[in-house]
Amino acid sequence: MEMMKARLLFIVSFFLLLSQALVAQEQDTVQRKKTRINIEHYDKAIYSKSMGDVQRLIGHVKMRHDSAYFFCDSAYYYHQNNSFDAYQNVHIIINDTVEIFSDLLNYDGDRRFAEFHDNVRLRDDSTTLYTEYLTYDRNLHLASYPDSAVTVRGDKTLKSHYGYYRDRLKEFSFFENVEVYSLKYQMYTDTLFYNTGIEKMWFEGPTTIINKENVLEGKHGYYLVNEDHVYLDKRPYMHNETQQMRSDSIFYDRNIGLAQAYSQVDMIDTSYKVILRGDYVEMWEDRGFSFATDSAYAISYDGGDSLYIHGDTLFMYFDKEKEEAEKLIARRNVRFFKSDLQGKCDTLTYLRADSTIQMRVAPILWAKDSQLSGIDIDIKLKDNSVEWVLQKGNAFIISQDSIEGFNQIKGSDITSRFENGNIHRVNVDGEKAETIYWIRDNDGSLIGIDVSNSETMVIEMEKQSVSIIKSFNDINETMFPEQDLLESDRYLQGFKWHDEARPVDKNDIFRRVEAEMPKAEVVPETPSEEPAEEVQEEQPQKHRPRKENNNN
Repeated sequence: MEMMKARLLFIVSFFLLLSQALVAQEQDTVQRKKTRINIEHYDKAIYSKSMGDVQRLIGHVKMRHDSAYFFCDSAYYYHQNNSFDAYQNVHIIINDTVEIFSDLLNYDGDRRFAEFHDNVRLRDDSTTLYTEYLTYDRNLHLASYPDSAVTVRGDKTLKSHYGYYRDRLKEFSFFENVEVYSLKYQMYTDTLFYNTGIEKMWFEGPTTIINKENVLEGKHGYYLVNEDHVYLDKRPYMHNETQQMRSDSIFYDRNIGLAQAYSQVDMIDTSYKVILRGDYVEMWEDRGFSFATDSAYAISYDGGDSLYIHGDTLFMYFDKEKEEAEKLIARRNVRFFKSDLQGKCDTLTYLRADSTIQMRVAPILWAKDSQLSGIDIDIKLKDNSVEWVLQKGNAFIISQDSIEGFNQIKGSDITSRFENGNIHRVNVDGEKAETIYWIRDNDGSLIGIDVSNSETMVIEMEKQSVSIIKSFNDINETMFPEQDLLESDRYLQGFKWHDEARPVDKNDIFRRVEAEMPKAEVVPETPSEEPAEEVQEEQPQKHRPRKENNNN
């Protein structure tokens, strides 16, 4: 049954090729004048009327038909039918480059059609095809094999169940269980066309290309042999041990280790647990980095709550030896969203080694009800949650009061430590620390607006409200009744509330928000260091706990 199926596929494919070739050559074939086969040499000839119109030729037989030459050890020549059967050491020279060898040949001179049996070899230039049965149509310049062949060209070996070779076009057609082996790669596909004149392969159907760097899978594309370039479309897939890439199409230059992916690109780094997406992605294997642009964003999925990062361009750098990602950089119009953390800036760097996010140029960070800003912001993550945030230069923390107004903390540098996604401790450092807090009783009634400044502060938070403020050096504090504090004095200098710029969900990261460039001079970027747990006390501290409701 399998043999019958294979024969049927061969016949169908054969006639498809024939129909194309016959259209172009039909008139030429009709007008072609039949020519006789010429016997040019033999050592011995036997002719017998009892054998019919047959002449047996023995020893160093040489025959010619038009421009083709035939050689063999012996042959039966059928004069009336203008045909012959050749045996042993069969060799046919078709033109300057094409030669065919076999143990047995049946040749029809009128049809200019040859059938080769056993140990068949077709050779054209530096290509040799090996099979057990081959037909060759001289009118169509078409060689065909119905049942398995191996083709060798240079360092490449190609295998298929059946196929064709058109010598005028220098093109092979391989079908069913096609395998290609070379020193650089292996290829497996259903259908492959190989033009040796221009050294280009086309493939159709499920195709896998394997080399030492990666594996490429696709359903349609081509391979430029000399250039070592591969193009795949129809949602191809490229992967190695830690990285995967899928898109509408992929171009891969193996010489320089460059993969270019187009439209709906997903690049996944399983070691970094990051998905890089965009409509254009480049991966440079030798240089150790990738970048995405055109609606680009990254998803960090380590844990249940994913982090979504968007920028005009995203870069991912990875260790070439370990094939592991080392850092992610987002540039221009950066916005990110996580259920308990959102932000925007011009440049963001995510370092894998210490799980640190560095925000640069007009950064703003939102954590629950708080807005954090500064010249630079560093965020330390632990177990996919914020451990601490360091605001460096012109640092501000702002949160809306439960009823009206804004609670504010300002200083040169601010370090905030988090628990369960909430700020629970704030260290304010530098030459001047300032706060404005709306102090309320347990029933929500306003006690007063506390305005204070000192050299440094430590603020304890409980249930997202101020529990204790500890001030150090040059302390100045006043509790104002609401009516005694002017509206303009309820805001620290440089106050800006950017709630409209805050991403509201993972899709909102694409919304364009113009960055407000800082007026202060940007300090040089330095590696993040975990801040000290507490500010050292230099003079007696002043405690200002929230008042309790005393009704007894």
